[in-house]
Amino acid sequence: MVSKLKLTIINDNVGREGLRNDWGWSILLESEKWKILFDADTDPNIIEYNTEKMGINLRDLSWGVLSHYHGDHYGGFEYVGRVAKGLKLYVPPGDSTFLKRWGLEPVENKGGKIDEDVWLSDILGISIKEHALGVKVDNTGIVVIVGCSHPGADKLAKRLKDMTGGDVYLVIGGYHSPPMRVIDNLAKFSKFISPAHCSGNEAKRYVREKYPSKYIDVRTGSVMEIENGKHTLKF
Repeated sequence: MVSKLKLTIINDNVGREGLRNDWGWSILLESEKWKILFDADTDPNIIEYNTEKMGINLRDLSWGVLSHYHGDHYGGFEYVGRVAKGLKLYVPPGDSTFLKRWGLEPVENKGGKIDEDVWLSDILGISIKEHALGVKVDNTGIVVIVGCSHPGADKLAKRLKDMTGGDVYLVIGGYHSPPMRVIDNLAKFSKFISPAHCSGNEAKRYVREKYPSKYIDVRTGSVMEIENGKHTLKF
């Protein structure tokens, strides 16, 4: 498993001075073994601008993941396809023709391990098919990345917990304005909870007030480094 993991939020609904943002979600994961882009926001211009401002090179990505087929998660892949032509992109079942036109190589996820320390959940949801990404970090646990969590952030994270057989350290991403029971369920098995993107202010408030020791607030430009059961966060 990887010894450390770096998470960089390229775009979130909440902005930061010096960077651009809109309604969307994109996060970069880096370890000593690979570099993964999970989702790519709405606007390719924002992905291009923010990565240049933050000194991020997308040309050497190992692969990418699209959580589900909504424009606020795939729009920026148009830019990614220009700078990382032929990039393998794990996707749920659906029409991926436009991704091929953008120069990407979509691969339909069947659920399971895709690297020594990286898993994709199987596909959940009926009308909106979605999957999540899990990374096992040495001496830490599983870090779960979600997109919009239409099937439920708790269900996606629990599926990865069961698949990997590890404890969950963090669940980060969009929770889709969840019922509070979803957050209560997450709190039972995740050490930290980081609602972003479409989670909504009420969900953030609920975690902050009921589970203050678990809450991690992130936004566009946030950088989190995770190693040996601890994390540091820079905005």
